[in-house]
Amino acid sequence: VCSSDLGLKNLLDVAILQHVEVNAQLNVAEHFAKLDEIPFDFQRRRMSVVVEKDHQTHILICKGAVEEIFSVCSKAERHGETVALASEHVEDLQSVIRKLNEDGFRVIAVAYKEVPARVEPYSVADESDLVLSGYVAFLDPPKESAAKAIEVLKRHGVQVKVLTGDNEIVTRNVCRHVGLEVGHVVLGSEIEAMDDDTLAAVAEEAIVFAKLSPEQKAKVIRALHQRGHVVGFLGDGINDGPALKAADVGISVDTAVDIAKESADIILLEKNLLVLEEGVIEGRKVFGNIVKYIKMGASSNFGNMFSVIGASAFLPFLPMAPVQILLNNLLYDFSQTAVATDNIDAEYVEKPRKWDIGNIGRFMLFIGPISSIFDYATYFTMLYIFDAWDDPALFQTGWFVESLLSQTLIVHVIRTGKIPFFQRQASLPLMITTISICVVGTWLPYSTFATRSEEHTSELQSLRQLV
Repeated sequence: VCSSDLGLKNLLDVAILQHVEVNAQLNVAEHFAKLDEIPFDFQRRRMSVVVEKDHQTHILICKGAVEEIFSVCSKAERHGETVALASEHVEDLQSVIRKLNEDGFRVIAVAYKEVPARVEPYSVADESDLVLSGYVAFLDPPKESAAKAIEVLKRHGVQVKVLTGDNEIVTRNVCRHVGLEVGHVVLGSEIEAMDDDTLAAVAEEAIVFAKLSPEQKAKVIRALHQRGHVVGFLGDGINDGPALKAADVGISVDTAVDIAKESADIILLEKNLLVLEEGVIEGRKVFGNIVKYIKMGASSNFGNMFSVIGASAFLPFLPMAPVQILLNNLLYDFSQTAVATDNIDAEYVEKPRKWDIGNIGRFMLFIGPISSIFDYATYFTMLYIFDAWDDPALFQTGWFVESLLSQTLIVHVIRTGKIPFFQRQASLPLMITTISICVVGTWLPYSTFATRSEEHTSELQSLRQLV
């Protein structure tokens, strides 16, 4: 009795179907024919099929969560006989379930009854007065790498929470094996009674949530968002789809059901949860390099504009020719193409970082004017040492070279909190691009591209008068 008939095959179904001897023993193909199906849903937490046996008897077979199957059973099979379910029987049955759960087994119950033949479709109303047939127990131990993965993620500032549809006993058993301190387990029934603010407070403090419906999993994730957390969710079952979509990063595995894989942003191909640590570290490196690039560009451009405005106030000509400005930006941008490969300080990736536009703005306002100090020192040198008051091309060339060199080399100062070149070195590609651009910038004034003509000088003077 598998939900695979509807195309919604879960991992428990897969485990059952892998035991081909079940079909051989029951001789299903020969004696049974499926007539109808009552699909699974997360409110009933059970599903049923109606089959015809030997072209005569119609039987409704129901499987699902133990409590939900108990609620629709009035009888049980015992030593080959059907007996009425009394309260003492239920207590005995529940003690068996509890023992299996404490040993780490996930359990589903199976029940049945004969139903009259009819043309109309069968419905949920037919799931009543069933005979409890027995249980199917599944041992689903955590992966060997789970405990180590949780440990290293905690070390990197990632808090692991468990959101599961399993009951509290099974969940505690699994958490004990992977080294998670559980404390109070928040149940789905408790979440239903909470408002958004209460749930947000509980979601931040609690570690384990059990017996959750798919929507309740997504609700917990949205509550964590409300508290400003970035949430990743790892799931592989049908009931994980909403949570995978609600999370900032949905993660599944290549053996997961199709719905989980389609809902996920990332699919793990390795059978090792330690790859999560590698993903977290790599993500922080990418984020660090993005922030680094934005800081470089913002501070550099702000500093250049600060220098241009100051120079324009007292110079009788343009401080840099338009073609030089364009070439300067082109060369500088090319030198930054290798920032994505740059090394990140180990201290930076130890804990999560948040996007902070205010911090970038403060960095720009602080570093930009500081970089202009080099520009104004160059102005003084060109005007009072090289006497470039009447030689715009000489002044512009001097500032072009200095501006390109200072912008490119200061990258190595901005990229790390340590002493550049000595305590923290840039990646080889970034070293190559920055050094290459410095060499090109120094060579350009002596190349054939730098030929100066009287016509060019007169054009600059005419442009100044026009401005």
